[in-house]
Amino acid sequence: CLCLSLESLCKGKPLDFVFIIDSSRSVRPSDYEKVKIFVTNLLAFLDVRPEATRVGLLQYGSVVQNEFSLNTYSSKADVERAVKAMDHLATGTMTGLAIQYTMETAFTEPEGARPADMHIPRIAMIVTDGRPQDTVEEVAAQARQAGIQIFAIGVGRVDMNTLRAIGSEPHSEHVYLVANFSQIETLTSIFQSNLCGDLCSVMDHQCDHLCVSTPASYMCRCRKGYTLNSDGKTCQIDHCALGDHGCEHECVNTEDLFFCKCREDYILRPDNKTCKKLDPCSLGNHGCEHDCVNTEDSFVCRCREGYKLRPDNRTCKSKSMAFLSLECDTKRCNKCSDGVMDLVFVIDGSKSLGPANFELVKQFVNGIVDSLDVSGTGTHVGLLQYSTKVRTEFTLGQYTSGPDINRAVSRMQYMGRGSMTGAALRHMFEYSFSAKEGARPDMPRVSIVFTDGRSQDDVSKWATKAKDAGITIYAFGVGKAIEEELREIASEPDDKHLYYAEDFSNMGEITDKLKSRICKEKPSPQEMCKCENVMLFQRQVNELLRRLTQNNILYSPVVVCIL
Repeated sequence: CLCLSLESLCKGKPLDFVFIIDSSRSVRPSDYEKVKIFVTNLLAFLDVRPEATRVGLLQYGSVVQNEFSLNTYSSKADVERAVKAMDHLATGTMTGLAIQYTMETAFTEPEGARPADMHIPRIAMIVTDGRPQDTVEEVAAQARQAGIQIFAIGVGRVDMNTLRAIGSEPHSEHVYLVANFSQIETLTSIFQSNLCGDLCSVMDHQCDHLCVSTPASYMCRCRKGYTLNSDGKTCQIDHCALGDHGCEHECVNTEDLFFCKCREDYILRPDNKTCKKLDPCSLGNHGCEHDCVNTEDSFVCRCREGYKLRPDNRTCKSKSMAFLSLECDTKRCNKCSDGVMDLVFVIDGSKSLGPANFELVKQFVNGIVDSLDVSGTGTHVGLLQYSTKVRTEFTLGQYTSGPDINRAVSRMQYMGRGSMTGAALRHMFEYSFSAKEGARPDMPRVSIVFTDGRSQDDVSKWATKAKDAGITIYAFGVGKAIEEELREIASEPDDKHLYYAEDFSNMGEITDKLKSRICKEKPSPQEMCKCENVMLFQRQVNELLRRLTQNNILYSPVVVCIL
């Protein structure tokens, strides 16, 4: 019996296997029946038992319908009966939604998936005949990163690029396209070999150290004390494990060598090995009424001329009781007090940036924040960091003061992987400016997108959606950033919304221009200098009047306030 001989090849081999079946209206009823036969034929060589292979199945149209979970049936016969009893949905094609359900629900322990530490391979096989009505790239990448091996089978006029975006690598073993549903049966023997064969024993794997077979392919692994190179085959010494890296806090391996990383509230010194505590004064929680001055280990508060420090070592009082020090109702020269907005930073944390430059990017963000009037009724700020994934560092509604935001930015941990700028723009558009995350109605919405290289996904779609929704986007590129991508991201006109620096040493001048553009009411550096000179003159005049009062030349204190 062919079924018995096939099954014997996979006998006892444990898998968690989920079928994802396109049940859209474009699939004709007769073709839908052929898909059910294909699934049944694949079941023939799987050892379906709770302690061996577990099988789940969901089908999708406009919605996802779970037919049975990994822990629903314990025998092959029960699974086959459930497949034969399925009804055609005949609605839309929400492929991305189905992949998301597979990742977030189907492969969870409550649904029958075995714990990750058991290292049971998780296999998803998707069969589709049309173009998805939603996006698949990001969610498929997330599923693969979560450890799910995805086989993508296209039938008919399916776009091959879409299948490649879904399937695992190598694509030659995970992505298949057939002309019609009658030909899908030809894939059965291919999958039997992929899922059940020991490829390490029959292939020239070229693994430097060890070859480990997987259900559809194989992977190379290295012996203890070594790490796998990006080619997936050769191994190099684990420099961090050698113990001579010299990192004061943490050592992180890279493809070529390693880099040092500091713990929270510390930054790397120029030697890129030792760490120092973050500038205490810049954290904003020092409590000094006048000036904060850093010391080697901490900080001290100092008072301006004419004042002395109170016993609390924080607040100041006038040295002369006869002189009344009054605060002018003056506009702050260095703050964008009129330009109130909801501002979201979208920060590239990809591997190409490097940990040292990432610290410079954090300084760039804090420099922009320091020029804004951040408060409950003023500007609100949120920030996303992206790499292969998108991570919300803090939302628009999370902080209402500049110092709080400065601290949150300083605590950010460098992600250091891929560069999915399009995914970050999508997250910014769909979530960051939502009421749930603190966005306010009828408030100008601004986003600053920082990147240092080419995106690994499309940026135009979500940048256009964001701009069409009224979000003003400033694109700031450094180094190998692509001008065409920056133009696709930035609002129009380009000369007001697109900024580029050849390297990180040239960021300062560009940052000043960006500050002035974001806050239209913000004075130019020259105007700020004039303002500061006027305030200096004001303090000098008040000091002179104080002395005249002390010498009884004036009978009552006078305070000059220049507006």
